Amino acid sequence: MNPTSPTSPTSPTPATPAEAIALGVAFLRAGNLDGAQNVFAQVLEHFPDHPDALHFAGILKARQGDGAGGIAMVRRAVALRPENAGAWNNLGNLLMREDRAEEAAVAYGECLARAPAYPEALANMGLLMRVAGDIDAAEEHYRRALAVRPDFPEALNNLGAIALARGDYAAAEVSLRRAVELEPTFSGARLNLGDLLTRQGRMKEAVANFWEQVVAGNGSGVAYKLLVYALVETGRHADALDVARRWIAEAPDDPAARHHFAALTGAAVPARAADAYVEGVFDAFAETFEASLGRLAYRAPALVAAEVARHLPPPDGTRTVLDAGCGTGLAAPLLKPYAARLDGMDLSAGMLERAAARGLYDHLEKAEITAAIAARPGAYDLIVCADTLCYFGDLVAVLAAAACALRKGGLFVFTVEALEGADAPAFRLHPGHGRYAHAPSHVHAAAIAAGLDVAALRPEDLRMEGAEPVRGLVVACRART
Repeated sequence: MNPTSPTSPTSPTPATPAEAIALGVAFLRAGNLDGAQNVFAQVLEHFPDHPDALHFAGILKARQGDGAGGIAMVRRAVALRPENAGAWNNLGNLLMREDRAEEAAVAYGECLARAPAYPEALANMGLLMRVAGDIDAAEEHYRRALAVRPDFPEALNNLGAIALARGDYAAAEVSLRRAVELEPTFSGARLNLGDLLTRQGRMKEAVANFWEQVVAGNGSGVAYKLLVYALVETGRHADALDVARRWIAEAPDDPAARHHFAALTGAAVPARAADAYVEGVFDAFAETFEASLGRLAYRAPALVAAEVARHLPPPDGTRTVLDAGCGTGLAAPLLKPYAARLDGMDLSAGMLERAAARGLYDHLEKAEITAAIAARPGAYDLIVCADTLCYFGDLVAVLAAAACALRKGGLFVFTVEALEGADAPAFRLHPGHGRYAHAPSHVHAAAIAAGLDVAALRPEDLRMEGAEPVRGLVVACRART
C-alpha cells in the first residue's frame, strides 16, 4: 500500500499500513487532527478491518467530539484483536469520558487480564476504586503501577491525594513533589500540593506553587481560588487583586471568579453567595469532604448537637427535624434520636448522594434553603444549620424563613463564623477564603427582626484552617409562642 497523505517536509510517504498508522498517530499526538483523519481514512478505505487503524481512528473520533462513535470503533478493534492490552485500556479511557464507569472497569479488567502489570490500567482501575470509596484497593493499584513505572506522575499524584486525605502530610508531600518534578505543568498534582501547603499554613510556598501554575496559563478555577487565598493570608492584597482580575478576565461567567472578585474589591458584594458558587464548591469537595474535615478538628455538627441537647429534653424520637445545609449528613446520627422524621436539604447533589448513603434521613432535597424552608410553614419542631450560614451575608431573610417553618416554641440552632471587634460591620465577606463572618450584634438583631427569641449565643472554635482556629458563634433561637 502507498496511500498519499499529508506529511511534514521530513516525513517520507508511508509504504505500508503500519507506517501509515504510525504517521497518523504522530499527527494525533501533535494535535494535527486533520492530518490524522486523512491518514486513518485512507488506511481504512483499503483495510476496513485493520484493528490498529480502527483503534487510533476511534481515539481521533472521540477527540473530535464523537465519543460514542469513537467507542464503537475501538470496540471493533478489540473484537478483532482482543490481545491488544493498550486498546482495552484506551477503550476504558473513552468510556470514562462518557461517564460509563462500569463499562470502563470491564475494559480495564480486560487490559489487566492480558497484561497484569500494565501501569496505566492499574492507575485507571485505582481511580475507579477511589471514586467508589475503596481507598485501600485504590492505593494498592497505584503502588503496583509505580512498581512497574516509578516515574509515573498520575499514579504519584493519586497516591499523594490518598495520603493527603488520610492526613499523612509527609507521605503526600513526597509523592506530590515528585509528580510535579516529573511534570511541572501537571495541574492536578500542583493543585494537590498547593492544597497540602495551604492546610499546613505554609502560605509562601503555596503562593510559589500556584503562581507558577497560573502564570503558565495552566490554572484551574480552584488554583486561582487557592492562590488568591494564599496571597491574602501573606498580606499581598494587591497581588491577590491582580490575580482575581486575570481570573475573571479568563472566566467572566465563572461564579467562583465573580464571588472572589467581589470579596477582594468590596464592590457588588452579594447578600449571600450565589447558588451556582456554593453548589460548585461542595460538588467538587464531596469526595474528600469528611476526610478533610476530620483533620481540621471540625466541630460544627457536634457543637450544634450539644446546643440542641441544652434546650430540649432527652431525645424521644417524636419531633419533626430539618438538617438545613446537611452536606454529607455528619449531623444526622446526632439528630436522628430526636426525630420521628428527619429531613435533609442541600444545594450539592454530590453531598446529598453521600448523605443518602447513611440511610438516616426520611427525605432529602436539593434546594436553596431560604426559599425551601419558607415554603414549609409550621412544619418543624427543630431546625439545625451547621456551618452553612457562612455563605450568607445579611441573615434576616434566612432566619425569617426558619421562623416561618418552625412550630410555636420550635428550636433553631445554627453556627456562623464570628466577626470580632467593637467597630466590626454587621457582616463581612472575607477577601481570601470567600466566606461571610458575622458580628454577634448582627446575629442577635437579625434573629429578633425575623421573629425569633435568642436563647443562647456563645463563641466557639468551629475548626482549624491554615493552622489557625476559625472562631465562630453557636446560636440557639426559639420561635415565639
